[in-house]
Amino acid sequence: VIGRRLARLNYFIFANIDNTLIGDSNQHLPELLTLLEENKEHIGFGLATGRNIESATEFLEKHGVPLPDVLVTSVGAEIYYGKNLHSGRGWETHISAKWDREKIVALLKNFAFLKYQKAEVQRRFNISYEIEPAKDRLAMIHERLLKNQCRYNLIYSQDRYLDILPYRASKGKAIRYLSYKWEIPLKNFLACGDSGNDEEMLRGEPRGVVVGNYSPELKKLKGIRGIYFAKQKYSAGILEGIKRYQFIEKASQR
Repeated sequence: VIGRRLARLNYFIFANIDNTLIGDSNQHLPELLTLLEENKEHIGFGLATGRNIESATEFLEKHGVPLPDVLVTSVGAEIYYGKNLHSGRGWETHISAKWDREKIVALLKNFAFLKYQKAEVQRRFNISYEIEPAKDRLAMIHERLLKNQCRYNLIYSQDRYLDILPYRASKGKAIRYLSYKWEIPLKNFLACGDSGNDEEMLRGEPRGVVVGNYSPELKKLKGIRGIYFAKQKYSAGILEGIKRYQFIEKASQR
C-alpha cells in the first residue's frame, strides 16, 4: 500500500523531529498536522531524526503525531516506510558498501574526549558518541580514520553529538535516495531542520527551511539560495516555510 502511495506522489515535506517539528511550544503543531492531512493526496510527509526507531516512534506517539509516510532514523542510518514501519532493505544494501563498524570503533577507542553512547543508541550503521568540544578534535578524528583507509560520513551537531555513518548515509543522502527510488524530483522536496545533522538535508536541490530556533552551526547557511530562515520557531517555522515557497499551491497544480 505504501509503495503504491509513494509511486504516485510528486511532492514531499521532510522535517527533523526534535526542535523542528516538536519543541518547547507546540501550539502550531495541530495546524501543521491538519494541513498535511488535508493535502495528503498531493504531498508526502517524512521525518528525519537522530533518534533510533524505538525512541522516535515513542516520542511521536507521546506528542500525538501520526507515523509519517517515511521515517529516517539514527541520522540517516535506517529508513522505514508507512504505518507498519516496513524496513528499507534496499537502503541497507546501498549504504553497507565499504562499512567497517568494528574497525572505526577500535581506531577511536583511545580518544579520551569521545564518550561511546549507551548500547540502545548504537546501530549497525551508526556509531554514536558524545564529544567534549575543543579545537582540532574533529580534524584529529578525520586524520586517524583517513590514515587507516576508512570510508565514513562524520556528522557533528549541537556541540556535543558525533555520529559516524557509512559514507553513503546521512539524512540528506536518504532524501536523495528516496527521490531516485520513487522518481520524485529533488526540487519538489521541502526539507526543514534546526541543527548540524540537518545541514546536508537542507543544502542542494531540495527547498530548505531553517526554523527560527536553529543552532549556531547553521548560521553559515544564511544567504545560500534555496534556504529560507524562518522567523517562527518549531512547527510554526515549518508552516512559515511552506507559505514562503507556496508549496501547497505548487503541489496542488498537478
